[in-house]
Amino acid sequence: MNHLIDQIATHFKTEVAALKLEPIQHGSQRKHNVCRLKIGSVNYLLKQHDITTPVVEAGYTPREIESTVLSVLHRNGCRVPQIVWKLEASHALLLEWCGDLTLDAMAQSRPLSALTSILRTALTELCRVETVFAENMELLTPYAFRFDLNVTLQRLLEQGRKTLGYLCGAMPSSQTAHLDALWTALSNRLQTAPPTFDSLDYQSRNIVISDDIPFFIDFSSVGWDWQERRLVQFFNSIGANQEGTNFVSLLNRELVEAYAVWVAAHRETCSPAEIAARVDSHHLLFYLSVIHRILCAVAQPEAPESKTLFKAWGDLKARYQSALRQVIHTGLSDGVYTTQIREMIANRSS
Repeated sequence: MNHLIDQIATHFKTEVAALKLEPIQHGSQRKHNVCRLKIGSVNYLLKQHDITTPVVEAGYTPREIESTVLSVLHRNGCRVPQIVWKLEASHALLLEWCGDLTLDAMAQSRPLSALTSILRTALTELCRVETVFAENMELLTPYAFRFDLNVTLQRLLEQGRKTLGYLCGAMPSSQTAHLDALWTALSNRLQTAPPTFDSLDYQSRNIVISDDIPFFIDFSSVGWDWQERRLVQFFNSIGANQEGTNFVSLLNRELVEAYAVWVAAHRETCSPAEIAARVDSHHLLFYLSVIHRILCAVAQPEAPESKTLFKAWGDLKARYQSALRQVIHTGLSDGVYTTQIREMIANRSS
């Protein structure tokens, strides 16, 4: 990104020597298209988008998508980076610096009790972002990716059922039929829920913390998906490319209940219990998908995607045990389907 320095120095009417670029690390992985820019005591985030061609039907590039979305969200009071300057010809944005730590990193290094206030604020902010997207739907719809959420969910559900078969092993036909019925009911619950328009890049690394205040970053892809799926992935720490890390679920019943009550009051007419059951189902499906990825990597260790997973997640045996604990013990609702599925897995795994 050094080739952008001259332009930035000219913009700020300062000498090139006054500017300093510093790499941004995610564990052992260095981000190649973002860096910290220091001008004196002031920090900025410099981001150059890799894809420079249109990625949506309306003809917008990722830089144009992110620029528009961030402007709308910031203008409406959301905690997102403010755009300081656009380097349009270089497909780059100079953004407000929002903090040194991601929620992912904090979850790996601090007890959950120390994150309670941050998580509550992050949940409130997630709901605020959803509201602003909904209120600006007509403006933002042309920026939507053609993401087939139904095909994606169907694939995850099929993988989840296969993983259940592995975890439960051989069962009497009556138990298999019962598990099939539970999984069908869970699948129907998720497939018939209404999606929302929002970010399509949801992970705990995209929540940055500054003075215990969370900011949501990375809006270069937006589109339709289920908000409960976003919630689960924003509030689960993977700790990729960091030595000695593992999965950490940041969700608990209190947070899920607060989310469910908000949704029932602002978006849907169904009960908070139904919303909570959806979150619980997505959480269960998320960790079944994690176990599926681990099993595939162990079965084919020489495959390129397996090598990538080994590098990112480290000890896959420890990762498997951690994911299995999440599957069995993280009950986020009183939903019958998830409760009984967890009980069946626990009984067969003991």
